[in-house]
Amino acid sequence: MSEQEQTIEAIDKSPLASELSNVVLLVGMSLALTLLATGCNYWLNHPMLIYCDQGLFVSMAQLLLEGRMPYVDMFDVNPPLAIYFQVIPVLVSKYFYIPIPLSFSMYIYALSFLSCILIGWVLLSARRFGALLTGVCALVAFAYFNQIQRLDFGQREHIFCIVYAPFFMLRYLRWEGFKLGRYQAIAVGLFAGVGLAFKPHFMIMASAPEIAWWLRTGKWRPLVATEVLAAVAVIVVYLLHFIFLPAQELKAFFQFVVPIYKEGYSYYVTSPIYNMATCWRSDFFLLALTSVGALALARCSSLAPAACAFSFMSGLVYVLAGQVWSCHMVAVRMGNAMAVGIELCLLYQLLPAQLFGADKLKSTTLAMLILGIVGGGYYLSNIKERDAQEQLDSIPYNLSQVGYSGICPSSDMDPFVASCLANSTKNDTVLFICASMAPGYPVMLQTERRPASRFLHGMMLPILTHIIARPDLSEAKRDHFRKDKEQVIAWYGEDIAKNKPKLIYIQENPMNWVFLNYNFIDSHMSNYKMIDKKDGISIYKRND
Repeated sequence: MSEQEQTIEAIDKSPLASELSNVVLLVGMSLALTLLATGCNYWLNHPMLIYCDQGLFVSMAQLLLEGRMPYVDMFDVNPPLAIYFQVIPVLVSKYFYIPIPLSFSMYIYALSFLSCILIGWVLLSARRFGALLTGVCALVAFAYFNQIQRLDFGQREHIFCIVYAPFFMLRYLRWEGFKLGRYQAIAVGLFAGVGLAFKPHFMIMASAPEIAWWLRTGKWRPLVATEVLAAVAVIVVYLLHFIFLPAQELKAFFQFVVPIYKEGYSYYVTSPIYNMATCWRSDFFLLALTSVGALALARCSSLAPAACAFSFMSGLVYVLAGQVWSCHMVAVRMGNAMAVGIELCLLYQLLPAQLFGADKLKSTTLAMLILGIVGGGYYLSNIKERDAQEQLDSIPYNLSQVGYSGICPSSDMDPFVASCLANSTKNDTVLFICASMAPGYPVMLQTERRPASRFLHGMMLPILTHIIARPDLSEAKRDHFRKDKEQVIAWYGEDIAKNKPKLIYIQENPMNWVFLNYNFIDSHMSNYKMIDKKDGISIYKRND
C-alpha cells in the first residue's frame, strides 16, 4: 500500500470519522444550496431573460400543448424529447401567470436543487470519511458550476449535466463497493435516464467514467446495477414512444428533416484548431491540468480519474462535432469543476497531520464549518451587491409594457422587442425568416406573439442552399434538394397567405442569396411595406 493510500485509510479508520461525517455532509449541502440560491437570485432579478435555443424549445412546447404536430406544424431538427421536457414551465407560466422566461429559469433551478438533494442522499451511503469528504467537495463544485451558467443556462447539455451528476456520484460509490439503497438507485437512474435520452452522444460521454472504473477494478457486476437498468428503461420507453407517434410526424422527421440536416451538416462545421484554441482554450488547459492531477492522485480515489474521463470524452465529442458553439463545452466545464474540487480535497487529505494540531479530523470539520459560514455569508453579500449594481447599470424596463408587473434590466429585452410591440398586438402573428433561432427567440416569448409559420426559424433555407451549391453532389441529389427548397419556400408563402402576419422580419444575409431567383417578396409579400432596417434585418409591416 502506498503512503498516499495509508494516509487516506488512516483518516477513514479514525474513531471520530463516523461522528463527524454527518457534520461535514450537512455543511457541504448547506454551502452547495447557498451557491444555488445565489444563482437563482440572479434569474429572479432577470425575469425576462432567456436565450434563443432555450426559447425555441419552450415555444415549441407551447405549440405542442395547443395541438400542433412537431415536424408538420412546427419544424426543427432536434428529436421531440427537447420539446416534451419544456411542457412543465409552459404550464406553470399559464396557470400562475408569470412570464414564461422566469418560469423556465425557475424550472431549471428546481432541477438543480433536486440534483443536489439527490447527491446528498447518495452521499449518506458513503461510510468512509475520506470518500464522503471527496464527494462533498465534488458536490460543492457541481453547485458552483451551476450557479455561474448564463448563456448556456437551460441548454440540453446543461440539463444533462444537472440530471447526470447524482448518477455519477452514485456510480462512484457503487464501484467502490458501498451498499446502496434500491430506491436511491431507482430515483437517481430514472433522473439520469431523461438526460441521457436527449442526445445519443450523451451516453458515450457517460460511458467514459464507467470505463475508468472498470479498468481500475476489473469488475463486471456494477455495469448491470439497479440505477443503470433504471436509466436504460427510460431510454427504451422514449425510443418505443416513436411507435405511437402519427405516421405523418414520423415521415416528416425521418424522410424530410433528418436527410436535409444530415446532408447539410457541413454548413455548421468550423476548424477544429479554431474551435479548441480560441474561445475555449482555457477549458482545454484546465482539462489537461486536472488530468495530470488525477493521474498523480489515482491511488487515493477513483473519483478524480472518472471526472477527468468524463471531461475528456465530452471534449472529444466537442472536437469531433466540429462546431464552436459554447453549449457543447458545458459538460467539459462540469467535469473540470468537479475534478478541481475533488483533487483539492485529496491534496488536503494528504497534507501532514502535524500541520493541524492533535486531530486532523477535528481540524477538517472546523475548517468546513468556517468555510460554510464565512464563505457562504460573504458570497451571499457579494452576489447581492453585484446584482444591485447590475440593476443600477441597466435602465429599468417596466414589465407593464408586456402585460406583467415589476421591472427587469432593459438589457434583458431583445432589441427587436420594441418594434414588435410598437407595430403589433398580442393577437397578431409575427414571422422571422432568419438563419438562426435569434432574434425570433426570445422576441416571440418576451412579447407573447404567435408564430405565423410552421418554420419557427429559417435555418433550413441556407442549409438547403448550401447543399445545392456543393460541387461534390450528384445531379440526382441536387435536383432532390432543389425541390425540397422550392417546397419550403412554397410553405412559407402558404403560411403568410393563411396567417397574415402583422410583421415579417427578414435577415438580409444570408436570405438575399437564399431567395435569389425566387422573387419571394414580390410573390408572397406584395401587401407588405418595409418600415425599418436594424442590425441587417429588414422589418416589413402588413398594409391593413
